[in-house]
Amino acid sequence: MRPPTEMRRRLNELGLRSRLRANPRLQGRILAPAGALRRLPSTAGLYFPFYHDVPPEFAAGLRRHLLTFRRLGPMVSWDAALEILAGRRPLLGPMFCLSFDDAHPSWRDVVAPALADLGVPATFFVTTALIGRPGNLGWDDCRDLLAAGHGIGSHSVTHPRLADCDDGTALREIAESRRELEDELGAEVRDFAAPYGHPAVDFTPRDVGFARQAGYRSFATTLRPAMHAGGPPMAIHRQGLHPAWPLWAVRTRVHE
Repeated sequence: MRPPTEMRRRLNELGLRSRLRANPRLQGRILAPAGALRRLPSTAGLYFPFYHDVPPEFAAGLRRHLLTFRRLGPMVSWDAALEILAGRRPLLGPMFCLSFDDAHPSWRDVVAPALADLGVPATFFVTTALIGRPGNLGWDDCRDLLAAGHGIGSHSVTHPRLADCDDGTALREIAESRRELEDELGAEVRDFAAPYGHPAVDFTPRDVGFARQAGYRSFATTLRPAMHAGGPPMAIHRQGLHPAWPLWAVRTRVHE
C-alpha cells in the first residue's frame, strides 16, 4: 500500500492532469515557455512519441508534429525500433517510433489517412474492452489498421492502474487482452503498453513479469528520456503528446 502522502500527491497530480487534458490548447500554452529551455533532438537517440485521440480540429497539429519529427530523422516501425535497441540496426541521429493508445475512432477517421499521406508507420495500443462500445473503434477498424501496415499492441482489457490490481486481476488484464486481440485479428500481438505508464505508481515489476509470462516482447512506459542500443525492450520510454500543442510544448517532452 502506498504511503498517504504519496497517495495525496498522486491524486492532486491526477486532478491537475485531468483539468489540463480537458483543455489541451491551454495545456500547450502552459507548457510552451518551458520549451525555451529545451531543444529538439539533433544527436543520436530513439524517441517514442505517442498520442491518444486526434479530433479533426487537431489534425493539422498532428501533421505539423510528424513533419517536424521527420525533418529531424526517420520515423520507424515498432519492429525496427526493437531492432535498434537490440543493436541489429544502426542508430544514426534522432529516430522516432510513433504510437497511439486506447481505441479512438479518430484513429480511423483522422490518424490513418494522415499516416498514409505522410508514409509514417505507427503502432496502435488497444484497450480491448472499448472495442465495439459506442464512441470507440470496432474490430473491423483494427483489422484495417493492421492491413494498412501498422502494428497492433495491447493496452490491457479495461485500462486499470495495474499497481492497484491484485495478482489475478493484473495477470488477466495483461494476458486476456493479448488473447482477444490475436483471436479477433488473426495476428500475433507481442507488445504491451501499460495504462498510465509510470513505474512504481502505475505498474510494478510484478506486472512486467506478468507481461513476459504472457508472451510479450516489449513493455511500454511513460518515462521520457531517449533510448539507445542496449536499452531494455521491457521498459520502453514513450513521450506523451497532444496534437493541440505548439512545437515549443512538444520540446518539453521530446528533446536532447
